[in-house]
Amino acid sequence: MAAESPNDTRLMDIHIKGAREHNLRNLELRIPRDKLVVVTGVSGSGKSSLAFDTLYAEGYRKYVESLSTRARQLLEQVKRPEVDFIHGLSPVVAIEQRAAAGANPRSTVATVTEIADYARLLWSVCGEQFDPIDGGKIERRSLDDCIRRVYQEPDNSRLMLLAPLMTARASVIREEIPHLRQKGFQRVRIAGTIYELNDAEKFPSQPGELELEVIVDRIVLREDQRSRIADSLELTFHEGKDRALVLAQENRDAPWKEIRLSRALAGSKSGVVYDPLTPRHFSWNHPEGACETCGGVGQTRQFNEQLLVPDPTKSVKKGAIKPLRLGSKAMIIKHNAILKQLAEQMPFDPNVSWEELPHETRTEILGGTGDRLFSFKLKKGNSSPEALPWNGVMDLLDDIRRETSSDGLRARLMAYQVASECPSCHGQRLNARARNVLVNGKRFTDFLSQSIHDAHDFVSQSLLGDERLKSAREALIGLEQRLGFLEEVGLNYMTLDRSYATLSGGEAQRVRLATQLGMGLVGVCYVLDEPSIGLHPYDNEKLIQTMLDMRNRGNAVVVVEHDEATIRQADWLIELGPGAGAHGGEIIFEGTPKECETHPKSRTGPYLSGQRKLMKDVKDRNADYGRLTVLNAREHNLQGLNVGFPLKLLTVVCGVSGSGKSTLVNGILAKAASWKLNGAKQIPGAHDGIDGLDHFKSVIRVDQSPIGRSPRSNPATYTKIFDHLRDLYAKAPLSKVRGYKASRFSFNVRGGRCERCQGDGQIKLDMQFLGDVFVECPSCHGQRYNRETLEVRFKGVNIAEALEMTVDEAMALFKNIPKIHERLQTLSAVGLGYVKLGQSANTLSGGEAQRIKLSLELAKRQQGETLYLLDEPTTGLHWEDVQKLLDLLFQLREAGNTIILIEHHSDVIRLADWVIELGPGGGVNGGKLLYEGKPAGLKKGSSSNTGGNAVQRSGKEIRD
Repeated sequence: MAAESPNDTRLMDIHIKGAREHNLRNLELRIPRDKLVVVTGVSGSGKSSLAFDTLYAEGYRKYVESLSTRARQLLEQVKRPEVDFIHGLSPVVAIEQRAAAGANPRSTVATVTEIADYARLLWSVCGEQFDPIDGGKIERRSLDDCIRRVYQEPDNSRLMLLAPLMTARASVIREEIPHLRQKGFQRVRIAGTIYELNDAEKFPSQPGELELEVIVDRIVLREDQRSRIADSLELTFHEGKDRALVLAQENRDAPWKEIRLSRALAGSKSGVVYDPLTPRHFSWNHPEGACETCGGVGQTRQFNEQLLVPDPTKSVKKGAIKPLRLGSKAMIIKHNAILKQLAEQMPFDPNVSWEELPHETRTEILGGTGDRLFSFKLKKGNSSPEALPWNGVMDLLDDIRRETSSDGLRARLMAYQVASECPSCHGQRLNARARNVLVNGKRFTDFLSQSIHDAHDFVSQSLLGDERLKSAREALIGLEQRLGFLEEVGLNYMTLDRSYATLSGGEAQRVRLATQLGMGLVGVCYVLDEPSIGLHPYDNEKLIQTMLDMRNRGNAVVVVEHDEATIRQADWLIELGPGAGAHGGEIIFEGTPKECETHPKSRTGPYLSGQRKLMKDVKDRNADYGRLTVLNAREHNLQGLNVGFPLKLLTVVCGVSGSGKSTLVNGILAKAASWKLNGAKQIPGAHDGIDGLDHFKSVIRVDQSPIGRSPRSNPATYTKIFDHLRDLYAKAPLSKVRGYKASRFSFNVRGGRCERCQGDGQIKLDMQFLGDVFVECPSCHGQRYNRETLEVRFKGVNIAEALEMTVDEAMALFKNIPKIHERLQTLSAVGLGYVKLGQSANTLSGGEAQRIKLSLELAKRQQGETLYLLDEPTTGLHWEDVQKLLDLLFQLREAGNTIILIEHHSDVIRLADWVIELGPGGGVNGGKLLYEGKPAGLKKGSSSNTGGNAVQRSGKEIRD
């Protein structure tokens, strides 16, 4: 290779040579700087291996190398990417899809973007405080302010000035009396009664704590007594630690009036003294701010009637209240006895079905009857009955859950509980003190409950120009900027208090993208993993413009992406292929998107040019088979919708991000169907009912949640292929000679696994303030098993080598083993032929996890009458892989099943049998039914954002 000239413009590129990670075939390429570079290709072609496992991994390694000696010692154990060199590499920032996975349930959009930090500072510095006890203003008064308050009473009023000292037991109060005598005081008030200090024998002696106040002065309110009142009040504040109680009597026949004063921060009416506000008071992760009931989570677990009584056709006597049949035999007998006695005394008929009992009776059985007493004989023998209040089955079960020593019983009881809104803070997480601080009329919790768009308007229009908030101007500017960045990436519909763990992979990635925008870095290489996931094409413009802005600041932006609009906006396009797994790993195209359209080897170009497009090989169907109808759906932002899904058709639910699609399909329909058809213990969102579920035998939900949270989970274990593999290797001749059973080939139990890594194949290193780093186990070299287990082979391949095979490779090896081959075929059919059987579940994208779940269902015998619900199944798929997926879905439809997809892909919408669009906006601006009907009738109009080719429309507008 010729020597590079110092003036060669290519030195501005990132030069990668000899990239061999995973399936990459010794690649050499240059990634231009200060450009938007898109890496595309069919699924499994090596895009992530190039962008993340090579480019980002080497950047991470070089960064750690610049740290302390301790970090460098650990670095020697970290596997270096399989690459000869990468020249011209600047600091690399990776923003992946899996950002939200495993997130702390306390984390919200506001906390991860630092918006909550700025808002806490603003509310603690500029907030107007109100007393949670009586709504009076909390303020700090000077001595002059307190004197003015006293002189608001009528002239010649009789006054007593008292200093609150303590609240303690009578014995402690008596010990304090000699100290008060030494100070010259003569009278005290104990528990509201005045006593002379010399009459100690008359002091109360009742149990419990009593309030002690010393009388500092008695005086008549006149103008000439102002000086004496001021001196006495100052002494009162000194003794009462900045608190004073003034008793005023207008005349001898009038009652005494209490006036509580304080020079500290205190309520103007109650006189209760409060600590000065700090940002911690607005943090639900700190005791000073968290709600006392829920600990700052915003939810408490409570027993639910629908779960407690799963079969309302049963009677109480026959076990309608199911969890009362849990526990030991003695416990069950006791519960039956309680119900029998309760039925006699309430009364109610225990032989009548639960649904036939009056609503009031059912409520009293579960929730209690207040103060009403019942005679319960809870012990055997001649013991007399005990008169006890009935607090309800829920309270009884809650006591059992708290007091039992059995973890199993506690876990089973928790299955009958649901996370419900905290009754104290109503889901706002903060205590009453923090919830009663206002800035420009808004509480801190009100601010966080707004959508990002509304919060941005509030800060920019109401707060930034307010002269009263000058002291917190820096916090206001930080708030305004970060809210603006979130709007730029298309998240304007999202509320600030939304739990971070509930975000989709694409949403979490865009939140992190907005955070990076706020940092304003220059000269950085950003690596993004399909940021358009979950984003409606109509909203794509903002996201693409954000990436272009990052590029224009002087950063290299490398995006792994399949989205057509993003590809068309790229300055440089790199396509890997031509196939997946062992058939991929080559660069089949480098250049501009326009050049890609006519490139002979490209598999993306024909779709960009329009020469190829997605098709369906089955006939269109009309909606002639009935409807599955959701009635009055009103959960979250849904505005009382009645939505009908045609039976035996493929229906797409679309709409802009945040319009209510997931709430309708996942939050209501899926949970209600799972409850009725599968017996799942899930409470659906607010609606009046669902007509048409009797047409189905089962419901299958295929979402993007992980197939397992442990690195031990993998496609082989999830699809049960691993069970068949272990049985197969247990039948090998060497296994029979040595007496190996199937458990020998499990890496979850002792015997056959490597004990140094306990079957993980890798060891976790503690990198202190950095994220955990996993390195290959030096004993088994990542193979998970010990040497003896690996000596057992099938056709020359041991169990570890089998798990390292891709699905397509394994299909050839196990073609004569039907139980294994059939399941491998379904994995390949959903476009996962490139995935390794033993690939850790936590390295799979949401789309890959969803297709693995789909393959497991496809492997089962199809009998029709099944409801399939899928959440954006095209996530992470190239056009050719989408075609395979559509073929499978229409195959399910032809078998008599009903398929409902949440989807943004314009070609999938075009090929669907039926389309339902929600909108018109996100959040409070969504939740309405804009269109239902055949795709051909979906025209771009005043209300529809999906009509027409939204993908091409958004791309063209940006370029122009």
